[in-house]
Amino acid sequence: MNVGAKAVVLEVLSAGESMFGGALPVRTLVQAASVFDIAENSVRVAIVRLRAEGLVESPGRGEYRLGPSAQVVNEKIHGWRTVSSRLSQWDGSWAAVFTADLSRTDRPALRRRLRALRYLGFEELKAGLFLRPNNLRPGIDGLRRELVALGLEPQASVFRLEELNPEQEEHARALWDSPGLEQTYLKLHGDLKVSMDRLEELPLNDSVREAFLLGREGIRHVVLDPLLPDPLVDADKRSTMVNVLQIYCDKGLHLWARFLAID
Repeated sequence: MNVGAKAVVLEVLSAGESMFGGALPVRTLVQAASVFDIAENSVRVAIVRLRAEGLVESPGRGEYRLGPSAQVVNEKIHGWRTVSSRLSQWDGSWAAVFTADLSRTDRPALRRRLRALRYLGFEELKAGLFLRPNNLRPGIDGLRRELVALGLEPQASVFRLEELNPEQEEHARALWDSPGLEQTYLKLHGDLKVSMDRLEELPLNDSVREAFLLGREGIRHVVLDPLLPDPLVDADKRSTMVNVLQIYCDKGLHLWARFLAID
């Protein structure tokens, strides 16, 4: 799997916030990128570009941390560990977002809108009407705030929807690839277990590279998972995978701390 300099910088700084005490020196970012054969100059160019985008900032000479433009998405990503606390019992109703009256010619706004909807597991039932099961805490008001923080226009209509006709209900429940999600849970669970059993046996360079790539894949799946309720997916398979991923990522972070010589 190819990993670019920007991705390494952002993800190492993200880990730095939660485990390594905040800002990291550029030499640490260069060392982390070396695992993927990324040259020092490429790291420095990536930092310049990320600073211009507001994704990275420098609180001190030669030190970097995530910038304000990266914080909303970073908070969403870090929330993967506590996804189970977001779930409530599904009563059969739907959370709905109506976007047909919003601009489709403002391409940046459209990208932000679709990103927000994707992050929170919405799928399009019909043109301009997006749904997801209404099973996330703290309910519709909380979803509205989160969607806007992630990029949805504040004027978008976000509401509770229920009593679909039988045909619409069947269509709504089929919007997500539930068998595909369950297969992903099982595959990731198996891959994580196999990798965890051998990380300590690998050379440190190889172990941190593998932990980065597989942990990154697992986190991406959890962050983008629609968190469907039990009638639509086997939630126990998801929960089991997430529990193993938590253990795996903790192990990976400790390996990275050893590699980067961070106390």
